Amino acid sequence: MGTHGVKWTHRGRLKWTPVIFSISLTSKERKDKNTMAMYRSHLEKLDIKTIATWADSTTHVVAAKRNTAIGLQALVNGRYIVTHSYIDAIVSAAKLPSAVNGATPHSSLECDFDKNWPKPENFLPPVGYEPVSKPPEAYSPDGRRKTIFEGWVFVFGDELQYHNLLGPITDASGKAEKFTIKDGLTLPEELAEFVQKKGHGSDVAVVRFRSKTHADWEVGFTRKLQQL
Repeated sequence: MGTHGVKWTHRGRLKWTPVIFSISLTSKERKDKNTMAMYRSHLEKLDIKTIATWADSTTHVVAAKRNTAIGLQALVNGRYIVTHSYIDAIVSAAKLPSAVNGATPHSSLECDFDKNWPKPENFLPPVGYEPVSKPPEAYSPDGRRKTIFEGWVFVFGDELQYHNLLGPITDASGKAEKFTIKDGLTLPEELAEFVQKKGHGSDVAVVRFRSKTHADWEVGFTRKLQQL
């Protein structure tokens, strides 16, 4: 093939691999309109998209700890969880060195992309307050997690917990149900009846409700529910 009389003896093939980072933000960070600007200024010039939510196209979740709702969504969908230092490593690998003797400089990614692209497994967030501590390799993408909640129904009495975990539960083939608990007033028998209706033919997990104002009521409510 030729262009303006120039003939090419070799054909080239380009492979486009989208990279989209979902940033795990705190409630305070979400209220600040400038929070995402830092990430975009670092990454979007490298054609890496940054978003503040989960998307089906997400390839990496950037978080300060492992046990977050969006981190769980990454795990069940076979995506990596990485720390903010992963961003620094990518920016460093893409940085152009100073020119030497007039030669055109090339970043380490341009010289050997596969070798110099930072490995996500080396940037897993540190161990937090997980019930069981697992090695880094346990957090690698695993397609088997897509059905880990199959046959399970999770019942939530707290609306915020319900909305935070609805995505990862449904993505992993489970089902989430919300039962409105009136703090200090709802009877355990009411929740038990709801569980029996919604959990017919399925395994059911009731996510513990934390009372903000009635600690004694919460203890009694939980104890009685376990007995029903």
